[in-house]
Amino acid sequence: MSNRTDEDELERRYEGQKVLQALLTSSGAMADVDDVVGAFKEAVKTGVPPAVVIQALWEDEPKFESPKKARALFANLLGLFDLVESGQAVDLESHAKPTKKVKATAPAPFEGEPDDAFVEAAWRYFDDHPRAREKLAHAFDAHQDPLSSWLDAQGFDDDAFVLARQLVSDVFAMMELGGAACATVSEKALAKKSLTLPPPLARWVEEGVFEATEHEQTPLKAAVAEQVLDAAMRGAAALWAARRTAG
Repeated sequence: MSNRTDEDELERRYEGQKVLQALLTSSGAMADVDDVVGAFKEAVKTGVPPAVVIQALWEDEPKFESPKKARALFANLLGLFDLVESGQAVDLESHAKPTKKVKATAPAPFEGEPDDAFVEAAWRYFDDHPRAREKLAHAFDAHQDPLSSWLDAQGFDDDAFVLARQLVSDVFAMMELGGAACATVSEKALAKKSLTLPPPLARWVEEGVFEATEHEQTPLKAAVAEQVLDAAMRGAAALWAARRTAG
């Protein structure tokens, strides 16, 4: 734990299950307060330092909203360890045990065109199932090389190209998830400017470009944003036109 905060500088104070659970959840910890208490009890029996248990609470590095939240979390964890080590009863029943997040399920395939509800449900699903999103990203790489090459030929810098490609890949992923499998888009198809995209998918692309222009550190310049939006829209519309429809 020494690479995160200094135990000696912290006021070791356990503020209760509700407070600690909120801090654990916001930091991305894999365990809840009950799990931590059990691990601390075992550590006391075997002589394992609390820092070893605390470090194992995260698969990678913890994520903190602020240094204040980081200090509060470790102060609560160390305070809880002190309670367990002293043999005092730790009251976990006074607060309801937090409900564990239920992962989103894949939305039902859309009929005709996706609506806003489908797009929202699709991205809740992808957020909760990154491997499913990664699998579709690999499918895009494998089957849409001409489209990627066309985007690369637009003369964008690295950041703009990555953004345009990501947005088109997003549309591909939502289409595949919704049952609208895509044939490989040819460069000839990309030359057509009359292709259209369902409004919910078009809004996804527009919002992605807008967010890039609002980035705090490296905002996308307005002139480049227009070019990225045009290219991403054309690429996504070409995917939509290449979808395999029933019958």
